[in-house]
Amino acid sequence: MNKPPFPPFPPLPKAFADLQQKVGDLMRASPAGEVEQHMKTALSAAMAKMDVVTREDFDLQQQMLAKALEKLAVLERRVAELESVKKT
Repeated sequence: MNKPPFPPFPPLPKAFADLQQKVGDLMRASPAGEVEQHMKTALSAAMAKMDVVTREDFDLQQQMLAKALEKLAVLERRVAELESVKKT
């Protein structure tokens, strides 16, 4: 089995805990206002690069997918029914 070219991402809770630790360390080492502004800027830039959606959009897409799957199941049953009629 080939080894992946990059190490896997840490689990999200660990990644957030690490980020929180680093931010805490920075806050203690620097003036809080300056660090806060830099962190907001850095996090905004990082979030802008990520392909994320809002929870509302995700839930809406999930509902639309469920409806589409229901319709697909109905159509598949209808096609099977029509094919069985055609064979006889």
